[in-house]
Amino acid sequence: MTVRGWRKPLVGIFVFSVGGIGAQELQTAFERGYALWQQGRYTEAAEAFRLWTAANPRDWEAFILLARCLLRQADTPAALQALQGAVRAGWVDTTLIISEPEWRFLERHRQGRPIVQGLRHRAAVYAGVDTVLIRQERLGRYFVLYPERFDTVRRYHLVLLLHGNSQAPSQLYSWVREWQHEDMLVVIPEAPYVRLRPTLNAAALRFSALGEELGVLPVELREDIIAVTAEWYHAVVQDARQRLPVRRALPLVVGFSQGGFMAAVLVSRHPEAYAGAALVAASYYPEGRVLERLPEIRRYGVSFLLMHGSQDPIVPFQTTQLFANSLAQAGIEHEFFAFTGGHWASPEATQRLREWILQLQRRYGK
Repeated sequence: MTVRGWRKPLVGIFVFSVGGIGAQELQTAFERGYALWQQGRYTEAAEAFRLWTAANPRDWEAFILLARCLLRQADTPAALQALQGAVRAGWVDTTLIISEPEWRFLERHRQGRPIVQGLRHRAAVYAGVDTVLIRQERLGRYFVLYPERFDTVRRYHLVLLLHGNSQAPSQLYSWVREWQHEDMLVVIPEAPYVRLRPTLNAAALRFSALGEELGVLPVELREDIIAVTAEWYHAVVQDARQRLPVRRALPLVVGFSQGGFMAAVLVSRHPEAYAGAALVAASYYPEGRVLERLPEIRRYGVSFLLMHGSQDPIVPFQTTQLFANSLAQAGIEHEFFAFTGGHWASPEATQRLREWILQLQRRYGK
């Protein structure tokens, strides 16, 4: 099924109840508790975490945060009870009680020792469990953003937009409208891995390209995950070129944050298939092996627009500076647009992105 156009369908909002807890209240309980914890408001934070763990009894991390709040209030019995809840919920990491001073009393406490013993027993049981990762064939979604005066007779330039970590395509819709022109179709795929905590906090699906929920993985498996994600994004472009009324000109890729990193990976793996890539506040991971493929990128003449805010608190500004230096040394056409601001693109950066897209699309024509 294809849903076309900018018009937003009527959405019904239903508030249900879980054990007397309103869904809207529940959706923000963990987020509120964590914010209060960071502010040192431990009594209020504990109440929020109690609300959350009552409805989510398998969230061992929330139980541990509840225990921390209770320890700050000198309520050791209640803190021990919360830790017992964490063990029942599946807590198996013994690093916490070994490395952090506030938990070392457990070994000496009469009620704490059974918790430590139970935790070590669980850790020993799970130590014998192997994790095997293989390729999985599944269906994924991408969304098509049509220009406001879409005409089925015309053909349009194609732009692939990749969202950041813990985001969803819908979070970029309004930004797209700031740089999408009337001669352009924008497709936005969902990254293939769901982020658990951001999804719970937002009460809406949030995604990542890198599979963080799979745990700490060897370098070679991280390389495989990145490669498979890049191939999914490339498959989206291939499908869009067959399904949608697009021109024969090579498409462009725009990526924000983690999506910027994946845009670089994508064009490095398929430089023959893309005219250019705009990386906005892009992160970088060596497992993407982008630098190794720079000669191929130069061979096919892929152009880059690099954009980064000088006060970015999430991805250091120097990340893009270093990548720009690598492109310059490789003789690859690029522009580095530094702007005053944080992680999100400023109005000036967004305007420059629009201009850059128009320039490349005019260069490559039909």
